[in-house]
Amino acid sequence: MNSKDASDYEDLVSQILAGVNDLSQAGFEQLVYDLLIRMGYEVFKNARRRTSSSAIQGIIIEDRPGYRPIYIQTRKLEPGSIITSWSMQTFGDSVDRKAGRGLLVTNANFSKPAQDYAKQKHIILIDGRILARLMIVNNFCVNVKEVVEVKSIDPSVFNRYKI
Repeated sequence: MNSKDASDYEDLVSQILAGVNDLSQAGFEQLVYDLLIRMGYEVFKNARRRTSSSAIQGIIIEDRPGYRPIYIQTRKLEPGSIITSWSMQTFGDSVDRKAGRGLLVTNANFSKPAQDYAKQKHIILIDGRILARLMIVNNFCVNVKEVVEVKSIDPSVFNRYKI
């Protein structure tokens, strides 16, 4: 990737994050679910009323029989915020009680202790920049302006067919 392409990519990431930052918590949660569905996951919202921001909000069924659920939490925070390990503990405890794995998605960032805590508790962390990259890779909330494909011959392949 040349510097112009890298600059354009960073501009797109910034634009996506600006759009995400304008969403409400409910809108952010729905955006995350729709992205996960676009990525091929089966997602179920938690139908029970949530009493705290640290509760499990949804479930991804990772395998067909449903034996490997991943518990989801989304946190839409003010730009520049950092999620600490302390603020993740209730979600981590909920995931532990279910003997499962977790997925915490935010528009913010994670502190180093939060990242370490997540590894211990089998929680996957997706911060704002990773979320934007996933949206780009999966063509979610972005438009493809141009596709250029340039091909050339690979002469070594033909050697396999010389019998």
